[in-house]
Amino acid sequence: MVFAVSPTVTEAMPLKTLTVHEIYCPPSAASSSGRVVPIKHDNNVDFGAEVYGIDLNNFTSADFALISDALHRHKLLVFKEQPEMLTPQQQYRLTSCFDPDEKTGGFAHGADPVLYTDKDVTIYGLPNRPAINAQPQVHILGRGEVPTNHFDFPPGFKVKGIDHVDFHLPPHIPQAERDAGASRFYQWHWDGSLYKIPPPRVGCLLAVRTPKGPDVTVHWGDGTGRTMKIAPGATAMVAGSRALELLDPELRETVLYSRIEYAPHAFQWMSTARSTQLGHLIETEGREMPLDKLSPWSKDNICVYPMVWTNPVTGEKSLQVHGQGALKLYLKSSPVGDETVVTDLKEVRAFMNRIMSPVLAPDNIYAHPHKEQDVILWYNRALWHSITEFPESYGPRIMHQCNVAASDHPSA
Repeated sequence: MVFAVSPTVTEAMPLKTLTVHEIYCPPSAASSSGRVVPIKHDNNVDFGAEVYGIDLNNFTSADFALISDALHRHKLLVFKEQPEMLTPQQQYRLTSCFDPDEKTGGFAHGADPVLYTDKDVTIYGLPNRPAINAQPQVHILGRGEVPTNHFDFPPGFKVKGIDHVDFHLPPHIPQAERDAGASRFYQWHWDGSLYKIPPPRVGCLLAVRTPKGPDVTVHWGDGTGRTMKIAPGATAMVAGSRALELLDPELRETVLYSRIEYAPHAFQWMSTARSTQLGHLIETEGREMPLDKLSPWSKDNICVYPMVWTNPVTGEKSLQVHGQGALKLYLKSSPVGDETVVTDLKEVRAFMNRIMSPVLAPDNIYAHPHKEQDVILWYNRALWHSITEFPESYGPRIMHQCNVAASDHPSA
């Protein structure tokens, strides 16, 4: 198994897969040399910071203390000037250190199926999310051909990219316009399976290859005519705290005491349906996979989460909802008020649109421009994010992502 240690991904080194029992032991140190610099934005975004002076391949306990505090306060950290590419083992270690009570070390979406096998090599995962054998909780996301000699991947191995034509309700952006830089938000979400497995506390992305070309223009496609210029392949993000702040007082009071029931095997359930063009909801067309046709499921494993989650360090409250996976709503306007159960999907989605759409405006969105060898770490229980499309002519986008299931489900 090999891993390159430079942006050219040509040098290699042997690696050993970390187990869950080996991850909570960063070397001790009296202090950290890390420096946290808040990102300055030209809109209403108030989260994000860049971190300098910490080598993530060799972070210490003091470094992690600084990282953990900074992440909970800034919600997004961008690690700059990394001397070498972050190894999958260290990416897993960094991500897992945020939840020392988690004992299984499992991928946040469950076990991966076999994707590819040839002679002595077996690759697990999905076409758009193959796992790295050196550390199976780390997956490759993006689109295009992986670098030469990239772990166990065979020559010419390509990662399947997302395509709004396959998922969004038409009309779709014409191919000629897409080739010229027209883009879409694919799916606004926080990471998690929405069934049985607790969602990760944090997400982590390493940029191995980034697309090269002019900025693209994201089109809302919702009839408003809104657009936004962003770097190609950027990850778009909004803060759940800002989403909560933008609601009118009555609606804000309702979401504070209300819950969402997510569909069993939610991504399988929505796989036959179509998304709105903004990527925040499923269009109500009766195309969802019937519950009795899903993989086996039990009521005990259905996830029912509060709409508002609390930051354990700062106490800040965030509206954390996954509009596409919502099946039922349990609405209350006060702690002791009556609870109204909403089961009609059209009504469920109308309510989700009311609480999600206000924040999905250019003034509230940060589109992170990934730079090769940089690492981003985000607090998955306070931000929503979406991948964005870019012209194929810009080249591959190869990212290493680590998601580890949490030890607990979120609470208010």
